[in-house]
Amino acid sequence: MSERQQRGSYARRLASHAKQSWDAPSKTEMTEAIREIGVIATVRVPDERQLPRVATALLEGGIRTLDLAHTTIRSAGSPIQELRERGFLVGIGAVTRSVQAREARALGADFITASVTTPDVVSACEEMKIPCILSGLTPTEVWRAHEMAADFVKITAAEVLGGPPYIRSLRESVPAVQLVGADMPLDGYIPYLETGVEVLDFQSSLDLPRLVEGGAWTEISRRAAKIVSTARTGRQRSDDKGFHGSRRGSNIVKSDGTGREHT
Repeated sequence: MSERQQRGSYARRLASHAKQSWDAPSKTEMTEAIREIGVIATVRVPDERQLPRVATALLEGGIRTLDLAHTTIRSAGSPIQELRERGFLVGIGAVTRSVQAREARALGADFITASVTTPDVVSACEEMKIPCILSGLTPTEVWRAHEMAADFVKITAAEVLGGPPYIRSLRESVPAVQLVGADMPLDGYIPYLETGVEVLDFQSSLDLPRLVEGGAWTEISRRAAKIVSTARTGRQRSDDKGFHGSRRGSNIVKSDGTGREHT
């Protein structure tokens, strides 16, 4: 099996595994799957009882990786396992302490997103063998997160510091780090892929609180499908230009967000 095919099988194996067993795959496989899928929906809704319906709408649009707030898993009776059984990769975000990361993992989280740059969360994730995403903005914060051995660094408020050109400057300073672009717009995020962002995170552009309140499930699915389709095109373009392959030294699967390979 070629490396491209091997990478392309990660997400499919993980989805199948989640339906069959609680035990998570290896940290390496999970990290590859997050990178391959390439799109995360950060889900924050006022009423956690709506979470299953929101997940269905996102899944119908092709989004398979969710980031839930730590407070959600405490107030919604831990929906993680149910979502995993439906084929989602589920991360827990807004984490600031290792005890929160451990609680999330005990409830079945596939990865952890910390809202700060904190070494104890990285250490806890390493001990539990699950991927860790640390958040940062400045070159110093990104470098520190990389030195702490975070699997990804989530760049918050990149638009404020110049958008894609700022990402390019970070790449020049810390070329080996894997970047997540936080709170991407519904349009105009392709330049982020072309300058080195590995994974796209969407929150405010999905407008979930308003759409959920209005019962606009079809619109949620439409936005998700647009994100997945456009991200696939952007990844193909950046791969063709060598942005992704050159810094990793290998080919990667072009994903439409559903785990399917495209050549």
